[in-house]
Amino acid sequence: MAAPAADASQASDFVTDATETAVFRIADILRHPDDLTNKLATVRKRFALERASIDAQLKTAVESQLDDAQRGLDTLAMTKGETLRIRSNLTAVDERCTAAQNTIRNYARIKKISRTHQNFVTTKLMVEQFQQLNDQVARIRTLLEEDAENLLGPAPNLLLIHFKLQQLESFRNTTLAKARRSPPDVLNTLHDYFNKVDLLEQDFEDHLFQVARGTVDLIKSGHASTVVRLVKIIETEERADEVASVQEVVMPASPTGGSTVSADIIADYDSSRPRPIKSYRIKYFDTLREAIVEEIARMYARNKDNLPEVLAQFDTVVDNLILVHDELVPRFPKRYNIFHFYILEYHRAIYDAVNKITAGEIEPGFILQLLGWVREYYSSMSSRLDVSEELLEPRLLDGREEQLTGEYVKLVRTKLAEWLANILHTETVDFLQRRVEPDTDGSGNYLLAGSVIVFQMFNQQVDLVSPSSRGELLYDVVKECCRTLDEFHKAWTKIMDNEYIKFGEREKAQPGAELAEGLPEYIVALANDCLRSSEFSEQLLERIEGIIDEDFHAEIGKLIKAATDGFMKVSRRATQILVDIVVADLKPAWSVLHCHPQWYEQDIMRLIVGTLEDYCEDFKSTMAEYLFNRFMTDLMDHIVGSYIESLHNKAVKFRMPGAPDRMRADLAAMTGFWSTYKTPKRVTAAFEVVEKLIAFVESNPKLAFLDFYSLWKVYPDCPLEFFEWLLAHRDDLDKATVKEVMEACRNKAMEERPDKIEPTLFSRLKLK
Repeated sequence: MAAPAADASQASDFVTDATETAVFRIADILRHPDDLTNKLATVRKRFALERASIDAQLKTAVESQLDDAQRGLDTLAMTKGETLRIRSNLTAVDERCTAAQNTIRNYARIKKISRTHQNFVTTKLMVEQFQQLNDQVARIRTLLEEDAENLLGPAPNLLLIHFKLQQLESFRNTTLAKARRSPPDVLNTLHDYFNKVDLLEQDFEDHLFQVARGTVDLIKSGHASTVVRLVKIIETEERADEVASVQEVVMPASPTGGSTVSADIIADYDSSRPRPIKSYRIKYFDTLREAIVEEIARMYARNKDNLPEVLAQFDTVVDNLILVHDELVPRFPKRYNIFHFYILEYHRAIYDAVNKITAGEIEPGFILQLLGWVREYYSSMSSRLDVSEELLEPRLLDGREEQLTGEYVKLVRTKLAEWLANILHTETVDFLQRRVEPDTDGSGNYLLAGSVIVFQMFNQQVDLVSPSSRGELLYDVVKECCRTLDEFHKAWTKIMDNEYIKFGEREKAQPGAELAEGLPEYIVALANDCLRSSEFSEQLLERIEGIIDEDFHAEIGKLIKAATDGFMKVSRRATQILVDIVVADLKPAWSVLHCHPQWYEQDIMRLIVGTLEDYCEDFKSTMAEYLFNRFMTDLMDHIVGSYIESLHNKAVKFRMPGAPDRMRADLAAMTGFWSTYKTPKRVTAAFEVVEKLIAFVESNPKLAFLDFYSLWKVYPDCPLEFFEWLLAHRDDLDKATVKEVMEACRNKAMEERPDKIEPTLFSRLKLK
């Protein structure tokens, strides 16, 4: 009673919902009291039309349902009548059969004689087959041996052998089934007799699947007909397996098991032993799978010491698959899906081989080749076979591309560190010992061999990586190369600075301690080598920008530019040290300049210029032109500074009026020397400060502040104490005059002092 109550409750809820919906709709239409007058007639008319439309639809739906129900009832009535007629006919047939047995005289005897005759004919046929068995087995074996001589041949006897074996198999099964109630000795004799058939059948199956292993090779050798014969045999056995499967399901397990199956059917069933399920199709695919696995394993085993050749062998797989698609697929039933089978089995075999490769140690170059080959493999599968990457499972390398890439970068880092250490060891031994002069190029410039070797290494890495990657991996490798260059810069800078420190302290060295000669020459060689390396860096950048993806252009540019700047810094540091060496060598001469009596009695500047000539001529012939020009510029600036500092020597004495003339002679000697290397304009600009200082030294005390201002407005960082020093060491001025002149100079400096003083050469001079 619960169900009707529930239905009634649901119906009540439905009516309530419908009423509420109707009320809301009417309330929405008739919102104002005037609507009862103005809209009521229209609303009634519209609802009447809607009701008529809904009634028509309901009527049509009900009529359709009733027609369908009527047709179903008619069909059931007709089926019932047909069933009754069949039952009546079967009853009539049964009655007539029973009546016929009763009307035929000696029916049982006739039936027995007929069965006896059938048994006699069957026995006679069986005896004849027994007599021919040995000859048939021998003939079939001869045919089998002929075909077995060439497993990849045309196999003309394959179908005949299979047909004959089927006949022998049927004869054997029937004989053993009829004799199954015989004594054990009879059964043993029959089994021994049929053993040759069993062996022949096993040999044929072995031969068949040996032929099946070379399915693709048969196509290559032009024996596609053999493949067709093979498929025909497999199909025949498949159908026989299906029949055998049905027999096992349909036939009773035991004739005495209370079954309603008639005795005649049981007798017929007993006359033939069920055929065993052979599953040739499953065995065929298992054989193909084993052949594919062995093929890939042979490729790997033959070339495992030459991994690039392994990958080259794997490339032939795509050609085999194209052959399968074009030649095998049309010769196989569609349900075999032979192309998909070959695709997956080849892929899985290659997957296992690739895992073996990656399980051991791999050379860095082969990691790249492997990564590139995997990408090319998927690309070939897609472009040549229209097989998407998603169908090829499991994925080669198991998605470990990033891990292998990281391992490669790590190996590159290790190798580069080893190479750098070896190069630095070789180069620094020569640099430190300096037993012979550095090597020279065709222009006679000193050079080291390190840069050439370093950039050969880098280009080799780019050559290895670029075929496999034009993106992140190439960027990472170049980044490691640039990091190595940074270490290269630091190492050389440290070595050069240490040797220069030893060079500067050679006079303080313990007795017996020797410093190898030739440091300037090797510093020149290092500077030239760094300049050449900066050119190599720019060439490397141009090359890489031509092959790397545009997304990495900016980052690559920054890395290599930093490396180029590093080489330029080392070369600049080298030229600075050379300048310092020259300046240090002139230090004794600078210390007596403007001093009494050496400066007045000897041509000190001639000694200085002679020393400069010796150094500069040597450097000009062994240093790159760009570096030599920079060296000369730096040296000229330092010489100007050294000359100004010499004005502050402790023993300075300006004997007037001859001192300014002597100073101008020194200036003329210096400008004359530098004019052979620099333009007159550049030399005049560099030594203009010296000219102004000479003018201040010889100026009239009353007008000295003008010469002071002429210099000070250009060099506002020049200490006022230095001007006072110059005046105080004139022999024609007393302290009062010096004080008066400096007072005027200080006042002028206070009036004209700029808001911000930019540093000039005076900021680095020791004048206080």
